[in-house]
Amino acid sequence: MEVKIHSSIREIEERKWDALGGRNRLICTHRYLEAVERSPINDCRFFYPVVYEDGEIVAHTCVYSIRTELDAFARGMVKRTFDGIRRLRPDFLILHSVECGTPVALGNTLSFRGDGDRAERLQLLVRAVEQVADDLNIRILLFRDFFEDERPFFDHLLTEGYRPLNNLPCARLDIRWSSFAEYLDSMRSSYRHKIMDRRKKCEAAGIRFDVLTDFASLAPDLARLWRNAYDHAVEYKREFLLPAFFENISDGLRDRASIILARRQNQPVGFALLLHDDTSLEWLFCGLDYEYNREDYIYFNLLYRIIDLAIGRGCRQLNLGITTIIPKLDVGAVAVPLHMYMKHTNPVLNRIVPFLFRSMT
Repeated sequence: MEVKIHSSIREIEERKWDALGGRNRLICTHRYLEAVERSPINDCRFFYPVVYEDGEIVAHTCVYSIRTELDAFARGMVKRTFDGIRRLRPDFLILHSVECGTPVALGNTLSFRGDGDRAERLQLLVRAVEQVADDLNIRILLFRDFFEDERPFFDHLLTEGYRPLNNLPCARLDIRWSSFAEYLDSMRSSYRHKIMDRRKKCEAAGIRFDVLTDFASLAPDLARLWRNAYDHAVEYKREFLLPAFFENISDGLRDRASIILARRQNQPVGFALLLHDDTSLEWLFCGLDYEYNREDYIYFNLLYRIIDLAIGRGCRQLNLGITTIIPKLDVGAVAVPLHMYMKHTNPVLNRIVPFLFRSMT
Protein backbone atom coordinates (compact mmCIF):
# COMPACT_ATOMS: atom_id res chain seq x y z
CA MET A 1 0.00 0.00 0.00
CA GLU A 2 1.07 3.58 -0.60
CA VAL A 3 -0.36 6.90 0.49
CA LYS A 4 -0.65 10.05 -1.59
CA ILE A 5 -1.75 13.44 -0.31
CA HIS A 6 -3.66 15.34 -2.98
CA SER A 7 -4.03 19.11 -2.73
CA SER A 8 -7.33 19.19 -4.63
CA ILE A 9 -10.22 16.77 -4.97
CA ARG A 10 -10.11 17.49 -8.70
CA GLU A 11 -6.86 15.51 -8.90
CA ILE A 12 -8.85 12.33 -8.16
CA GLU A 13 -11.32 10.67 -10.52
CA GLU A 14 -14.86 11.12 -9.21
CA ARG A 15 -15.97 7.56 -9.93
CA LYS A 16 -13.03 6.02 -8.07
CA TRP A 17 -13.38 8.39 -5.10
CA ASP A 18 -17.13 7.80 -4.71
CA ALA A 19 -16.76 4.01 -4.89
CA LEU A 20 -15.85 4.07 -1.17
CA GLY A 21 -18.58 6.42 0.02
CA GLY A 22 -21.44 4.20 1.17
CA ARG A 23 -24.99 5.22 2.06
CA ASN A 24 -25.83 8.44 3.89
CA ARG A 25 -22.32 9.75 3.28
CA LEU A 26 -23.11 12.72 1.04
CA ILE A 27 -20.48 14.87 2.75
CA CYS A 28 -17.83 12.37 1.62
CA THR A 29 -18.78 12.52 -2.05
CA HIS A 30 -16.55 14.07 -4.68
CA ARG A 31 -19.02 16.75 -5.76
CA TYR A 32 -19.81 17.86 -2.19
CA LEU A 33 -16.13 18.17 -1.32
CA GLU A 34 -15.44 19.98 -4.59
CA ALA A 35 -18.24 22.48 -3.88
CA VAL A 36 -16.76 23.18 -0.44
CA GLU A 37 -13.20 23.37 -1.75
CA ARG A 38 -14.23 25.94 -4.38
CA SER A 39 -15.78 28.16 -1.69
CA PRO A 40 -13.61 30.56 0.31
CA ILE A 41 -14.26 29.56 3.94
CA ASN A 42 -12.12 31.36 6.52
CA ASP A 43 -8.47 30.57 5.79
CA CYS A 44 -9.09 26.87 5.07
CA ARG A 45 -6.73 24.85 2.92
CA PHE A 46 -7.91 21.40 1.87
CA PHE A 47 -5.98 18.14 1.44
CA TYR A 48 -7.06 14.61 0.51
CA PRO A 49 -4.97 11.70 1.84
CA VAL A 50 -5.62 8.55 -0.21
CA VAL A 51 -4.42 4.99 0.44
CA TYR A 52 -3.74 3.01 -2.74
CA GLU A 53 -3.25 -0.74 -2.98
CA ASP A 54 -2.10 -2.10 -6.33
CA GLY A 55 -3.14 1.22 -7.84
CA GLU A 56 -6.71 1.03 -6.47
CA ILE A 57 -8.14 3.36 -3.81
CA VAL A 58 -8.80 1.45 -0.56
CA ALA A 59 -9.18 4.37 1.90
CA HIS A 60 -9.39 8.14 1.81
CA THR A 61 -10.38 11.19 3.79
CA CYS A 62 -10.56 14.99 3.65
CA VAL A 63 -8.59 17.29 5.94
CA TYR A 64 -8.29 21.05 6.18
CA SER A 65 -6.38 23.66 8.12
CA ILE A 66 -8.29 26.33 10.02
CA ARG A 67 -7.91 28.86 12.82
CA THR A 68 -10.35 28.57 15.74
CA GLU A 69 -10.93 30.52 18.92
CA LEU A 70 -10.41 27.99 21.71
CA ASP A 71 -13.31 29.58 23.59
CA ALA A 72 -15.71 29.16 20.63
CA PHE A 73 -17.92 27.02 22.88
CA ALA A 74 -17.45 29.00 26.09
CA ARG A 75 -20.33 30.68 27.92
CA GLY A 76 -21.02 33.41 30.44
CA MET A 77 -18.19 34.93 32.43
CA VAL A 78 -15.53 32.75 30.82
CA LYS A 79 -16.55 33.94 27.35
CA ARG A 80 -16.73 37.60 28.41
CA THR A 81 -13.29 37.37 30.04
CA PHE A 82 -11.71 35.89 26.92
CA ASP A 83 -13.41 38.46 24.69
CA GLY A 84 -11.97 41.23 26.86
CA ILE A 85 -8.47 39.79 26.66
CA ARG A 86 -8.79 39.32 22.92
CA ARG A 87 -9.52 43.02 22.44
CA LEU A 88 -5.98 43.61 23.71
CA ARG A 89 -4.41 40.41 22.31
CA PRO A 90 -6.25 39.41 19.09
CA ASP A 91 -4.28 36.14 18.87
CA PHE A 92 -5.10 35.04 22.43
CA LEU A 93 -6.09 31.33 22.48
CA ILE A 94 -6.38 31.14 18.70
CA LEU A 95 -5.70 27.56 17.68
CA HIS A 96 -4.30 26.78 14.24
CA SER A 97 -5.28 23.17 13.61
CA VAL A 98 -5.52 20.49 10.98
CA GLU A 99 -8.89 18.78 11.15
CA CYS A 100 -10.07 15.56 9.59
CA GLY A 101 -13.66 16.19 8.50
CA THR A 102 -15.40 19.01 6.68
CA PRO A 103 -15.75 22.55 8.06
CA VAL A 104 -19.41 23.07 7.15
CA ALA A 105 -21.13 19.80 8.10
CA LEU A 106 -21.22 17.19 10.85
CA GLY A 107 -19.80 13.70 10.43
CA ASN A 108 -16.45 12.10 9.75
CA THR A 109 -14.90 11.83 6.28
CA LEU A 110 -12.91 8.62 6.74
CA SER A 111 -13.90 6.05 4.10
CA PHE A 112 -12.66 2.48 3.59
CA ARG A 113 -13.14 -0.20 0.96
CA GLY A 114 -15.03 -3.17 2.35
CA ASP A 115 -12.18 -5.68 2.18
CA GLY A 116 -8.83 -5.63 3.94
CA ASP A 117 -7.54 -4.42 7.29
CA ARG A 118 -9.39 -1.19 8.20
CA ALA A 119 -7.17 -0.59 11.24
CA GLU A 120 -4.01 -0.69 9.12
CA ARG A 121 -5.56 1.69 6.58
CA LEU A 122 -6.70 4.02 9.36
CA GLN A 123 -3.15 4.10 10.70
CA LEU A 124 -1.85 5.07 7.26
CA LEU A 125 -4.42 7.87 6.99
CA VAL A 126 -3.49 9.12 10.46
CA ARG A 127 0.17 9.26 9.42
CA ALA A 128 -0.82 11.21 6.30
CA VAL A 129 -2.91 13.70 8.28
CA GLU A 130 0.00 14.21 10.65
CA GLN A 131 2.27 14.74 7.64
CA VAL A 132 -0.05 17.49 6.39
CA ALA A 133 0.15 19.17 9.80
CA ASP A 134 3.93 18.84 9.89
CA ASP A 135 4.29 20.33 6.40
CA LEU A 136 2.13 23.29 7.48
CA ASN A 137 4.01 23.60 10.80
CA ILE A 138 0.75 23.08 12.71
CA ARG A 139 0.87 21.29 16.07
CA ILE A 140 -2.82 20.57 16.77
CA LEU A 141 -4.77 17.79 15.04
CA LEU A 142 -8.46 17.02 15.37
CA PHE A 143 -10.50 14.10 14.03
CA ARG A 144 -14.24 14.89 14.01
CA ASP A 145 -17.25 14.01 14.26
CA PHE A 146 -18.10 10.47 15.40
CA PHE A 147 -21.39 9.08 16.61
CA GLU A 148 -21.58 6.64 19.49
CA ASP A 149 -21.75 3.51 17.32
CA GLU A 150 -18.57 4.55 15.48
CA ARG A 151 -16.41 4.85 18.58
CA PRO A 152 -15.42 1.18 19.07
CA PHE A 153 -13.40 1.26 15.86
CA PHE A 154 -12.16 4.85 15.91
CA ASP A 155 -10.95 4.52 19.50
CA HIS A 156 -7.87 3.17 17.70
CA LEU A 157 -6.92 6.86 17.63
CA LEU A 158 -6.36 6.70 21.41
CA THR A 159 -3.41 4.38 20.81
CA GLU A 160 -1.94 7.06 18.53
CA GLY A 161 -1.88 9.60 21.37
CA TYR A 162 -5.20 11.33 20.63
CA ARG A 163 -7.42 12.50 23.48
CA PRO A 164 -11.22 12.04 23.47
CA LEU A 165 -13.42 15.16 23.36
CA ASN A 166 -17.05 16.03 22.84
CA ASN A 167 -18.47 18.36 20.24
CA LEU A 168 -21.79 20.03 20.95
CA PRO A 169 -24.56 17.40 20.65
CA CYS A 170 -26.51 17.04 17.43
CA ALA A 171 -30.31 17.27 17.49
CA ARG A 172 -31.83 14.27 15.71
CA LEU A 173 -35.43 13.46 14.91
CA ASP A 174 -36.35 9.91 13.89
CA ILE A 175 -39.16 10.10 11.33
CA ARG A 176 -42.00 7.68 12.16
CA TRP A 177 -45.06 9.48 10.74
CA SER A 178 -46.64 9.28 7.32
CA SER A 179 -47.79 12.93 7.26
CA PHE A 180 -47.26 16.21 9.08
CA ALA A 181 -50.83 15.99 10.40
CA GLU A 182 -50.03 12.62 11.95
CA TYR A 183 -46.87 14.13 13.46
CA LEU A 184 -48.95 16.91 15.06
CA ASP A 185 -51.51 14.43 16.34
CA SER A 186 -48.75 12.49 18.12
CA MET A 187 -47.87 15.54 20.24
CA ARG A 188 -49.20 16.63 23.58
CA SER A 189 -51.80 19.33 23.10
CA SER A 190 -49.70 22.18 24.51
CA TYR A 191 -46.93 21.57 21.98
CA ARG A 192 -49.38 21.02 19.12
CA HIS A 193 -51.27 24.26 19.82
CA LYS A 194 -48.00 26.20 20.02
CA ILE A 195 -47.01 25.00 16.53
CA MET A 196 -50.43 25.66 15.04
CA ASP A 197 -50.54 29.16 16.55
CA ARG A 198 -47.10 30.05 15.16
CA ARG A 199 -48.04 28.75 11.73
CA LYS A 200 -51.22 30.84 11.70
CA LYS A 201 -49.36 34.01 12.72
CA CYS A 202 -46.73 33.47 10.04
CA GLU A 203 -49.41 32.87 7.41
CA ALA A 204 -51.34 35.97 8.54
CA ALA A 205 -48.15 38.04 8.11
CA GLY A 206 -48.04 37.01 4.45
CA ILE A 207 -44.90 34.87 4.73
CA ARG A 208 -44.65 32.38 1.85
CA PHE A 209 -42.36 29.34 1.84
CA ASP A 210 -40.90 27.64 -1.23
CA VAL A 211 -38.54 24.67 -1.66
CA LEU A 212 -35.87 25.43 -4.28
CA THR A 213 -33.14 23.17 -5.65
CA ASP A 214 -31.67 25.87 -7.91
CA PHE A 215 -30.76 28.77 -5.64
CA ALA A 216 -27.44 30.00 -7.05
CA SER A 217 -29.00 33.28 -8.22
CA LEU A 218 -30.11 33.96 -4.63
CA ALA A 219 -26.58 33.58 -3.23
CA PRO A 220 -26.12 37.28 -2.26
CA ASP A 221 -29.44 37.28 -0.36
CA LEU A 222 -28.64 33.97 1.32
CA ALA A 223 -25.21 35.19 2.40
CA ARG A 224 -26.75 38.39 3.80
CA LEU A 225 -29.41 36.49 5.77
CA TRP A 226 -26.86 33.95 6.97
CA ARG A 227 -24.61 36.80 8.20
CA ASN A 228 -27.54 38.07 10.30
CA ALA A 229 -27.82 34.68 11.99
CA TYR A 230 -24.04 34.48 12.41
CA ASP A 231 -23.92 37.89 14.10
CA HIS A 232 -26.74 36.90 16.48
CA ALA A 233 -25.23 33.51 17.37
CA VAL A 234 -24.22 33.09 21.00
CA GLU A 235 -23.56 29.30 21.08
CA TYR A 236 -21.07 28.80 18.29
CA LYS A 237 -19.60 30.75 15.40
CA ARG A 238 -16.57 29.78 13.38
CA GLU A 239 -17.01 29.15 9.65
CA PHE A 240 -17.65 32.35 7.69
CA LEU A 241 -19.63 31.93 4.48
CA LEU A 242 -19.63 34.08 1.34
CA PRO A 243 -22.07 34.05 -1.62
CA ALA A 244 -19.76 31.68 -3.51
CA PHE A 245 -20.52 28.94 -0.98
CA PHE A 246 -24.24 28.98 -1.75
CA GLU A 247 -23.57 29.17 -5.49
CA ASN A 248 -21.24 26.18 -5.38
CA ILE A 249 -23.54 24.05 -3.23
CA SER A 250 -26.46 24.77 -5.58
CA ASP A 251 -24.49 24.15 -8.78
CA GLY A 252 -22.43 21.25 -7.47
CA LEU A 253 -25.03 19.20 -5.63
CA ARG A 254 -28.09 20.00 -7.77
CA ASP A 255 -30.95 17.77 -6.53
CA ARG A 256 -28.98 16.68 -3.44
CA ALA A 257 -29.29 20.16 -1.90
CA SER A 258 -32.20 22.55 -1.49
CA ILE A 259 -33.31 25.60 0.43
CA ILE A 260 -36.61 26.37 2.07
CA LEU A 261 -36.98 30.07 1.29
CA ALA A 262 -39.25 32.37 3.29
CA ARG A 263 -40.48 35.47 1.44
CA ARG A 264 -42.42 38.49 2.67
CA GLN A 265 -43.86 40.67 -0.11
CA ASN A 266 -41.60 38.71 -2.45
CA GLN A 267 -38.46 39.66 -0.47
CA PRO A 268 -36.32 36.90 1.11
CA VAL A 269 -36.60 37.07 4.91
CA GLY A 270 -35.28 33.64 5.88
CA PHE A 271 -33.98 30.34 4.57
CA ALA A 272 -32.84 26.88 5.61
CA LEU A 273 -30.12 25.09 3.61
CA LEU A 274 -30.65 21.31 3.45
CA LEU A 275 -28.66 18.32 2.22
CA HIS A 276 -30.60 15.32 0.91
CA ASP A 277 -28.81 12.10 1.79
CA ASP A 278 -29.98 8.60 0.92
CA THR A 279 -32.40 8.14 3.83
CA SER A 280 -31.85 11.29 5.86
CA LEU A 281 -32.22 15.05 5.63
CA GLU A 282 -29.49 17.32 7.03
CA TRP A 283 -30.11 20.92 8.11
CA LEU A 284 -26.86 22.71 7.33
CA PHE A 285 -27.42 26.46 7.81
CA CYS A 286 -30.15 29.05 8.16
CA GLY A 287 -30.43 32.81 7.73
CA LEU A 288 -32.99 35.29 9.02
CA ASP A 289 -34.21 38.85 8.72
CA TYR A 290 -34.55 39.68 12.41
CA GLU A 291 -36.84 42.62 11.71
CA TYR A 292 -39.61 40.09 11.04
CA ASN A 293 -38.42 36.93 12.74
CA ARG A 294 -39.67 37.58 16.28
CA GLU A 295 -43.23 38.64 15.40
CA ASP A 296 -43.71 36.28 12.45
CA TYR A 297 -41.93 33.22 13.90
CA ILE A 298 -39.93 32.68 10.72
CA TYR A 299 -37.28 30.49 12.36
CA PHE A 300 -39.86 28.18 13.93
CA ASN A 301 -41.86 27.92 10.72
CA LEU A 302 -38.71 27.00 8.81
CA LEU A 303 -38.17 24.25 11.37
CA TYR A 304 -41.73 22.96 10.94
CA ARG A 305 -41.38 22.93 7.17
CA ILE A 306 -38.11 21.04 7.39
CA ILE A 307 -39.92 18.34 9.38
CA ASP A 308 -42.78 18.36 6.87
CA LEU A 309 -40.29 17.98 4.00
CA ALA A 310 -38.48 15.10 5.71
CA ILE A 311 -41.79 13.28 6.25
CA GLY A 312 -42.95 13.95 2.69
CA ARG A 313 -39.70 12.61 1.23
CA GLY A 314 -39.93 9.42 3.26
CA CYS A 315 -36.74 10.12 5.22
CA ARG A 316 -35.94 7.87 8.15
CA GLN A 317 -33.96 10.52 9.99
CA LEU A 318 -33.67 14.30 10.26
CA ASN A 319 -30.44 15.80 11.58
CA LEU A 320 -30.96 19.34 12.82
CA GLY A 321 -27.43 20.44 13.73
CA ILE A 322 -25.67 21.47 16.93
CA THR A 323 -26.98 24.99 17.60
CA THR A 324 -30.22 26.36 19.16
CA ILE A 325 -30.97 22.88 20.43
CA ILE A 326 -33.85 23.70 22.82
CA PRO A 327 -36.43 24.56 20.09
CA LYS A 328 -35.40 21.37 18.31
CA LEU A 329 -35.97 19.27 21.42
CA ASP A 330 -39.39 20.90 21.71
CA VAL A 331 -40.42 19.44 18.34
CA GLY A 332 -39.39 15.92 19.36
CA ALA A 333 -35.68 15.72 18.54
CA VAL A 334 -33.18 14.14 20.91
CA ALA A 335 -29.64 15.26 21.69
CA VAL A 336 -27.12 12.84 20.17
CA PRO A 337 -23.51 12.98 21.43
CA LEU A 338 -20.75 13.76 18.95
CA HIS A 339 -17.22 12.64 19.72
CA MET A 340 -13.85 13.95 18.55
CA TYR A 341 -10.18 13.10 19.03
CA MET A 342 -7.53 15.79 19.54
CA LYS A 343 -3.75 15.66 19.67
CA HIS A 344 -1.02 18.23 20.23
CA THR A 345 2.32 17.09 18.88
CA ASN A 346 4.05 18.44 22.01
CA PRO A 347 3.58 15.69 24.65
CA VAL A 348 3.22 18.20 27.50
CA LEU A 349 0.74 20.40 25.65
CA ASN A 350 -1.10 17.26 24.57
CA ARG A 351 -2.22 16.99 28.19
CA ILE A 352 -3.14 20.67 28.50
CA VAL A 353 -4.78 21.78 25.23
CA PRO A 354 -7.40 18.99 25.00
CA PHE A 355 -8.22 19.60 28.67
CA LEU A 356 -8.77 23.31 27.99
CA PHE A 357 -10.96 22.52 24.98
CA ARG A 358 -12.95 19.96 26.97
CA SER A 359 -13.50 22.46 29.78
CA MET A 360 -15.14 24.85 27.28
CA THR A 361 -17.71 22.27 26.21
